Amino acid sequence: MQFGVILPHRWHYASGSTIGDFAVEAEQLGYDSLWVTDHIFVPAYRTERGHIFYEALMTLAYVSSITTRCMLGPSVLALPPRNAVLVAKQVATLDALSGGRVMLGVGTGWIEEELAYLGAPWSERARMLDESIKVLKDLWNESSTNSFEGIYTKYEDIAFFPKPAQHGGPKLLVGGMTEPSLRRAARVGDGWIPWAVTPAELQEGTAKIKSYSNSTTPQVVCMMPVDIGIDVATRYTGVFGENHRLLSGTVSDIAKMVEEFQSAGLNHLVCSFRDVRLFRDDTVDLVQAQMRTFAREVMPLFLG
Repeated sequence: MQFGVILPHRWHYASGSTIGDFAVEAEQLGYDSLWVTDHIFVPAYRTERGHIFYEALMTLAYVSSITTRCMLGPSVLALPPRNAVLVAKQVATLDALSGGRVMLGVGTGWIEEELAYLGAPWSERARMLDESIKVLKDLWNESSTNSFEGIYTKYEDIAFFPKPAQHGGPKLLVGGMTEPSLRRAARVGDGWIPWAVTPAELQEGTAKIKSYSNSTTPQVVCMMPVDIGIDVATRYTGVFGENHRLLSGTVSDIAKMVEEFQSAGLNHLVCSFRDVRLFRDDTVDLVQAQMRTFAREVMPLFLG
């Protein structure tokens, strides 16, 4: 089992030093991957999200310069409001400069105003995402020149370098739990990156992706909000009424839950300790304390 952690790059305690110190310590503690979430802006009325978001790819570039081993990724990068060619260039550069350490979680984005103000019509977001994924894969291949003609992106005989350090580019993991998301993960993605699911939901989604693609089991990275303690919540309701699960309870409770995920076929679990959409900590101290506890008391049970 591999383990990752979401960095404290949002909420009022986010800063360069907070993000950097957290990333370096996470790597020293043995985590395998470092992640950020993504919003370019958040409508002012959505106070549950917090309004401070360090930009995802810029943050990962900063973190890549002060770490040496951990994989780096956004969960998930909204592609429709971004220029696909520019994203391809940014991610290829990040992968090249980090020595091939990028995993790219992608999605449509889910705040309608954010997409609309950035020029991505809500009704077209799925088509825009599909085409953007094709653009990334085209530009990351080993061809000396690239050509593409789509609805939103067109280019002919362009030179695109540097290529990513990883042959063919980083793995593209598609976010979402809906049937279209699972089909997209099977059809144009390299895997799946679900959020706050149960082991049963993870196993069911993985099986569907496998059946849609008629291939081997897809790569899956599962993101989970985590709260270590007693008298903690086990579930919460998402903004669209989704019934999400937390990885929560005592160390023994959490170890049992991780074991359930492992039995369901998961081999890469990413923890969002004290996720800010659920908690309103004044400082990052409790987030760091839980990251250390998990690394020292849970991770050794599943390594080696």
